[in-house]
Amino acid sequence: MNRYELIACALDFSSFLLKSSIAKDIKNIILFGSVARGDFDSESDIDIFVDTEKGRAVKNEVTKLLSTFEKSETHEKWELQGLKNSISVKTGELERWELYRSIITCGILLYGKYERMPKDAKYHFLFVLDFHKMERSKKIRLWRKLYGYRQKVGEKVIESKGILEKLSGKKIKRSVIAVPAEQKEKMLDFINKNGITHKIIEIWAERL
Repeated sequence: MNRYELIACALDFSSFLLKSSIAKDIKNIILFGSVARGDFDSESDIDIFVDTEKGRAVKNEVTKLLSTFEKSETHEKWELQGLKNSISVKTGELERWELYRSIITCGILLYGKYERMPKDAKYHFLFVLDFHKMERSKKIRLWRKLYGYRQKVGEKVIESKGILEKLSGKKIKRSVIAVPAEQKEKMLDFINKNGITHKIIEIWAERL
């Protein structure tokens, strides 16, 4: 599976936690480690940190919830898509954790809002777009609007910037884009108007 599918799986588990009785005790949920950094392999765990002040009580409940999630229909769907990576969860107070700097520098925020962050970190929103159910002609038209195009007509070259470039965004890979936090609503407006199925991930990092 690719990185963004693993991130989406982590988001599903986060949503599962937030529907449980311990939701009120969770400050942040952060994806960290090799999947967050992008240097994972098929044997890597999906490392998730649950930031809480409740300590052992939350830890015990998270362990039970992870076991339940792994038997759920949602997790089964991921397995049918080829998911082999296990979810590994750590709990505790983020600022007291030995990997604090590593987590906040390379981590991906799945829920909550960091109270502290690296000096040069900037907020972005990652959009994972799904064009699979669209007709090919509509798909191509939207790609041109999103990414722009360069076309030669006779001796003339016609170029048009896409909305992604206009919003100072970045194409991470096909169907996965990132935009600065302040441009989120404009990108979301474009996506919704064109009926594009999507997932949104809040992310901050010193660089993309």
